[in-house]
This record gives sequence, C-alpha cells and structure tokens, in this order.
Amino acid sequence: MNPSGQPFPNQFGGGPGGGQMPPPNDPAREALNVPSLLFMVFGGISVLYAIFALLSSVLQGDTSAQLQPLLDNPDLPPAAKKLVATMVGPGAKMINLLSMGLAAFIAFAGFQMRNLKSYGVAVAGSIVMMLPCGSCCCIITMPIGIWALVTLMKPEIKNAFT
Repeated sequence: MNPSGQPFPNQFGGGPGGGQMPPPNDPAREALNVPSLLFMVFGGISVLYAIFALLSSVLQGDTSAQLQPLLDNPDLPPAAKKLVATMVGPGAKMINLLSMGLAAFIAFAGFQMRNLKSYGVAVAGSIVMMLPCGSCCCIITMPIGIWALVTLMKPEIKNAFT
C-alpha cells in the first residue's frame, strides 16, 4: 500500500490489480508511423554526415594547393572560379552548419509527427525533407517528404494533432 491507502498499480499491466489496456490503434498514428520514423532516421544520418563534413573541412585546412589545377583551367569562367574558391573555404563550413541545422529540424519534425504534436512543425519538416539541401540523401528523402506531406494534408490526420 502507498501512503494514500491505495494499492500500487500493477507495473507490468494486465492481470488483477488494475493494469490498463493500451489505447486502441489510432489511424492517424498508424498512417504517420513509417514516415515519422524515416524522418528521424534520415535526419540523424544527415546530422552525422554534416558533422563529418564540417570536421573534415576544419581539419583539412587550406585546400588551395589541391584546387590550383582547377582554378588554373582557362576554360573555367571567372565567376565559377570565385564560386569554387568560396565553396571550399568559408562557404563550406557555413553550408555544413546550415545542413546540420536542417537535418536536426527534420529529425525533430519526425519526433513531433510521431507523437501527433505540432502540426506546423510536421508540415514544415516535410517541406524541408523535400529540399535537396535538407539531407544528404535527397533522392530518397524527396519521395518520403512528399508522402508525409500528402498524408498530413488529410483532414482526419490534421484533426488528430493536438
């Protein structure tokens, strides 16, 4: 008995002692189960990839010697030379940080979608999932984002969110 005089509930459910039955399967949760899991998996993979890319760009240091043959190419337009130099230098670190943030948002949106919370975050995560810069596997994640967005637009799914 606990201090309130009530018996302790059965921790393992079922049987005598007031164990509660799990709630019936929610159709909205069932419909979003796989897309939300895929959001979390690909978001996590993309965060790890962005961390790896950021660390390798930081540890690699100056890459101008490796790029010099490309930058010396007379067929390469001047604007392209400037873009390549920027993208390998400070631009690479900024892109990796942006990619890491977007991937973390995708994973968070998947978590919110799985728990049927924050409908706006789930929709925004679906849109980010479709962007080529949102994850490292955009050929795979684009259809997943479309699938999740189409599912989220159904009225019964929209009403299930709290």
